[in-house]
Amino acid sequence: MAALPPEVLTWIYEQNPDFEDIDPDLDLFDTRLVNSLSLIEFVVVIERASGQVIDRRQLKTEDFQTLRTIQERFFGGPAESATAAASATATEAG
Repeated sequence: MAALPPEVLTWIYEQNPDFEDIDPDLDLFDTRLVNSLSLIEFVVVIERASGQVIDRRQLKTEDFQTLRTIQERFFGGPAESATAAASATATEAG
């Protein structure tokens, strides 16, 4: 069972120090945890963590909408592991 790599969650928490725990279904764009300016940097973090190249021409914001969708799309793991990883990283960061 795959979990979101710590570097993905760490990047989000470093960009948003006021957040202590991010729900895996929280919309990262609506809450401005990720925005259009930071998305490309976030894509690079995900690429490095996943070991795959993401074709910029085929970027879909819905692939990055929540921690759950990132987990499912790029790390092939079940959604519940995104919850556990988010909680563990929030505890470590705090």
